[in-house]
Amino acid sequence: MSDERSPLISVLIPNYNYVKYVAAAVDSALAQTYPNIEVVVSDNCSTDGAWELLNERYGGDPRVRLHQNERNIGMARNFDVLMELARGEYVMCLSSDDFLLPPHLTRLEEGFRRDPQLDVVYCNAYFAHEDGTVYATRALPGQFPVDFVDARDELVEEFTTVCPVCFPCALFKRGVLLEPGICGDPENGQDARDWELIIRLALAGKRFGYIAQPSMAIRLHADQFSGDAYHRSGRNVLDFASYVERYADHPEFVRRMRGRESGVARLLGAMVAQAPAMNDGRTPFDAAQLARFAALEGRLNARAAVYEPARVRESRVSVVVQSAGPPQTMLRALDSLVAQSWTNWEAVIVDHGPIPVDALVRAHPAWGRVSYARLPVPHTAGAARNLGLRMIRGEYVAFLDPDNRYTPDHLERAVDAIARTGAMAALSQTRLVLEPSAGSRSTPQALGVVEPFGGSEDDVVRLEIAHAVALDAVVLYRGVFDRIGTFNETVPSLDDWDFTLRLARAARFAPAGAITVDVVARLGLAAQRLGGALPNYLAVMDALYAAHPVDARVAEERLRHRAALANTLGASADWLREPHGLAAFMDALAGRTASALRRTQPA
Repeated sequence: MSDERSPLISVLIPNYNYVKYVAAAVDSALAQTYPNIEVVVSDNCSTDGAWELLNERYGGDPRVRLHQNERNIGMARNFDVLMELARGEYVMCLSSDDFLLPPHLTRLEEGFRRDPQLDVVYCNAYFAHEDGTVYATRALPGQFPVDFVDARDELVEEFTTVCPVCFPCALFKRGVLLEPGICGDPENGQDARDWELIIRLALAGKRFGYIAQPSMAIRLHADQFSGDAYHRSGRNVLDFASYVERYADHPEFVRRMRGRESGVARLLGAMVAQAPAMNDGRTPFDAAQLARFAALEGRLNARAAVYEPARVRESRVSVVVQSAGPPQTMLRALDSLVAQSWTNWEAVIVDHGPIPVDALVRAHPAWGRVSYARLPVPHTAGAARNLGLRMIRGEYVAFLDPDNRYTPDHLERAVDAIARTGAMAALSQTRLVLEPSAGSRSTPQALGVVEPFGGSEDDVVRLEIAHAVALDAVVLYRGVFDRIGTFNETVPSLDDWDFTLRLARAARFAPAGAITVDVVARLGLAAQRLGGALPNYLAVMDALYAAHPVDARVAEERLRHRAALANTLGASADWLREPHGLAAFMDALAGRTASALRRTQPA
């Protein structure tokens, strides 16, 4: 049926010799709950009776338009023909061996209604057997676990993960595809035209929205173009290599992939290494092709080795916030971000607490610079941070725990330290702010302050022994992640200590030269992640020690710290109830002697 009030959607179906499947594809489009569609089929001179079947079954249906090319013009050109025939405001390309579930187009079009600035909305997919029986959900490394709206850089995903955007799952604004340089003629030897189209959209800065729940199915079978034969032959690797070669010098690739080039090389190397496993143990590549891949990996890694700290003054800083606690503390943290004198920043919020904070964040002044993802169940802090790192667009990265706050000069001082010293990371000093157990939207009156509370060179050395450096005091170049990895997702706590220790071993910290971070501790560690981590603290610390061996002298210091900390944890119930005890407890965790507590009001 048709509804003139709803934008027309053109479902484009290219077909060649899929008489077994094409009717199911057309029928699934006609069965959509969305009220205003046209189905356009372009047959590429099928010889199996598909063209005759289409005419017999749909020749009299006004919703279906049938076209047959005079000769087989290839898959890529057939898509161009479909685009020329399309009349809809939105288009999707449905492979003739796949099929849609009835709500598919309604769900995707609603994404455009919610955010008209989007250019592409796509979803996940089911996998189906040849007979159409659904048996699994598509699960590949490039997929996101939750819905999002323009929350990540699709260009990064296209060049560092496997198949993040599945072309038949996507609904496009037709006008976007008609823009110069988006579709165009394919290069010689290119098979995966849809793959390159997504790359071109990402290069052009188009906005993507994603729906994690599947509403269409990809049929897997022996005759599938992009199935086993495509991968066994190595054409997937050849296509990927050609895209890297074609776009590696594109200004947007150079800018947005800076510091990530090793990730591209790593993906290419993994694809080359995996090819024999799909080809009975034999490589599908000849010596010249293998040399080509090796040269391309070398070129990418050489780029990654070049670090230009002077660019920090032109760069965006992505501030990753993993939020699992009371919403009011996170809003206070965002207040401190909005107040930054360094204005080139974005906030990446991964929300995995019991209370969704999206409505509150949308009302906050920071919202225009926020990328937001809501995880439906609690994750470890490391897992939440790693998801945030997949969403960053900045060349430099900072972290902000919802309990903590920046002073207005925090980012600016870090940027200046990096530019001045050429380091890959800056480290600020911190102060410990003690607060009552009950927080509020406005900053409560502090019970006491310890300053400085970490951020010195001695604290960096002490990382081998204790959790002596606050993650929020660090600003680092994103290229470091390719060198040392990201956060440990398997541990319930201390992932930040593990990360800062690996960072300190791999990179030099430039001192920011001022106290610019408030580390907040509430009496009893009420509603704070650290409080929940105390029962397992020693066990997790032991695992961290085992993962990072040290010489005999430092090992002895670790034993002394562990013994002292065991005594402190045993008395923590008493220590945490009053400001002096809480300050001493926080010092003990950091491996320092108790600092002098400056009271700001009577305890």
